[in-house]
Amino acid sequence: MGECKSRSWPWLAALGVIVACAGLPAVAVEPLRVGYFDLPPHTSAGLYAGQDAAAKDYFLRVAERMDVAEVQFTQYPLPRLLLMLEQGRLDMALILAKSPEREAKFVYPRMPLFSTASVLAVPRTNPLQAVQGRENLASLNIGVWQGGYHSALLGDPNLRLTTLSGDHVVNKGLGMVLAGRVDGFYFPDAYALRFEVLKQHLQSEIKILPMPEPALALYSVFARPAAATYLARYEQALREVQAEISYEQFFTTRLAP
Repeated sequence: MGECKSRSWPWLAALGVIVACAGLPAVAVEPLRVGYFDLPPHTSAGLYAGQDAAAKDYFLRVAERMDVAEVQFTQYPLPRLLLMLEQGRLDMALILAKSPEREAKFVYPRMPLFSTASVLAVPRTNPLQAVQGRENLASLNIGVWQGGYHSALLGDPNLRLTTLSGDHVVNKGLGMVLAGRVDGFYFPDAYALRFEVLKQHLQSEIKILPMPEPALALYSVFARPAAATYLARYEQALREVQAEISYEQFFTTRLAP
């Protein structure tokens, strides 16, 4: 009898642990809090019905490889997004350009989500055919996005710049060009500007000129408290997804009817 009791004891102990654990409240799994700002078409619906934002859809592929249970997307104006990321009230910003000021506050991964080029939109009637330097911009009043990335070329204090802020800045900029309120509109993301011209059927009214500067890398960027948890997993997952399909390829396939 005593031998039988000693053999059954481990099973009884294990059963007690299971019962005790079953009585504990479930541990909540915190969602990955991702903020983004209005940057069509990367953070807004695609050209066709049922298409969500390209960057959000692409990041969900990455998040799945990160083994993240839930992603919580929230849109903010860019200044508030940067503040919340700095305060740790967000874990990640979906898309940000790199600058020394931002690098001092946030944690950038080693590889960008994608790269793009800055461009200048001008009316078709403008005789300017190419931007080769500041001399091509000297006579223009140029609309620029306040708080967004500005190229070194625009740093000349003699240039006339008109700042735009808030959401839908690409729409505003193109509208100002068409209304003659500015001579041109500079934007650091060629994808976004070309998409909006295509969406509004403005190809006959607007021409887009490349700016003479290197491509701009855009990153998913982490708040410092969140980087310890997510950065390594993100970098590994992004490498795997990019090996299958780059963001540029993913974006282009969505433009096909």
